[in-house]
Amino acid sequence: MNVLLKVSEAIDALLNGLSKLAAYALLGLIVVVVFDVLTRRFFQMGSTQLQEAEWHLHTILIMLFLGTTFVHNRHVRIDLIHATLSPRGKALVEIFGVLFLVLPFCAVTGYFATKFAYTSFIRNEVSQSIDGLPFRWAIKSMLPLGLYLLALAGISRGCRAIAALSDPHRADLESTERGGL
Repeated sequence: MNVLLKVSEAIDALLNGLSKLAAYALLGLIVVVVFDVLTRRFFQMGSTQLQEAEWHLHTILIMLFLGTTFVHNRHVRIDLIHATLSPRGKALVEIFGVLFLVLPFCAVTGYFATKFAYTSFIRNEVSQSIDGLPFRWAIKSMLPLGLYLLALAGISRGCRAIAALSDPHRADLESTERGGL
């Protein structure tokens, strides 16, 4: 079980590192939005590039945090049912959810998202606006990246749940204090 916990900790470290990187996207998003609002309000200037940069940074932020929220147990779950389960029951539900919901979802949507981004890359897709941002494929590639990071987070949670079945005190599924969020 130590191996499973080490795998989980390594994945968590990667996801925590990426979430710290994503925090810079949040700072960038704040700066871009404030600048866009001020220039529109006081100088009657508008910029398609600024508006596109806003949703690009927003996409980066969400996709890089997707897996981190799952490993830190900050995702949506039905607490009414989950709260009534024993530690063993919670671990079994976690394993079931990872194996039959999270990983298949990430595999199917990740496959199509990868094709979506790859097609955009091959076509060298750019903004439909004349003064928009180039390299639309770069932001579209964040979608499969986020899904694959979510799959990694599912593997981490699954490893932790399997370890919790053998020793519930060593692999706490409820812990949100493992760094990061």
